[in-house]
Amino acid sequence: MSVQVCLEKLRTRPADCVSAALPAADGGLPSEAGFYAWWVVRGSLPEVPRCPHPSEPTFDLLYVGIAPVSATSGQTIRTRAIGNHLGGNIAASTFRFSLASLLMETLSLHPQRKRKKVVLSRDENQALGEWQRTHLGSTWCEQADPWAIEAQVIAAMGPPLNLASNSAHPFYSTMRAARKRFRAAAV
Repeated sequence: MSVQVCLEKLRTRPADCVSAALPAADGGLPSEAGFYAWWVVRGSLPEVPRCPHPSEPTFDLLYVGIAPVSATSGQTIRTRAIGNHLGGNIAASTFRFSLASLLMETLSLHPQRKRKKVVLSRDENQALGEWQRTHLGSTWCEQADPWAIEAQVIAAMGPPLNLASNSAHPFYSTMRAARKRFRAAAV
């Protein structure tokens, strides 16, 4: 599939988190390789620069991810987006870690150091997940080898929360600083 086709699919109307979690046969996230994009309800993260959805004025782009990251990984769009980004702890998801960094004060999050990783308590993790289910939507595009065109897709979409392949984005240094502050706050 071409970069252009992936971009078109990633720019479709975002599915809310409940719909995205439905089985793939019912319109939910597929258990295939490819891209996924996280969109936020406009105004939910006012410090993040707007990256408007092309046809849905209530959404701004936050993040674009891939699954798997290489040919040797068994992850799919579904396992990555639902298992790591909506569930799990912040140590398993750079997207979730970035959200926690931006929402630390808003959600009264208290990062904890566990061995060499930064995590949240069970209750705070649930609060972050609830915030996500309330404020986020997702789109996706199946692609057999997403790593082959990842940099092109990220460059074309300009997601403010991506750090990899996105150092030229104006929000890059702000996002890195927020993540650094979040890590430093861990006890």
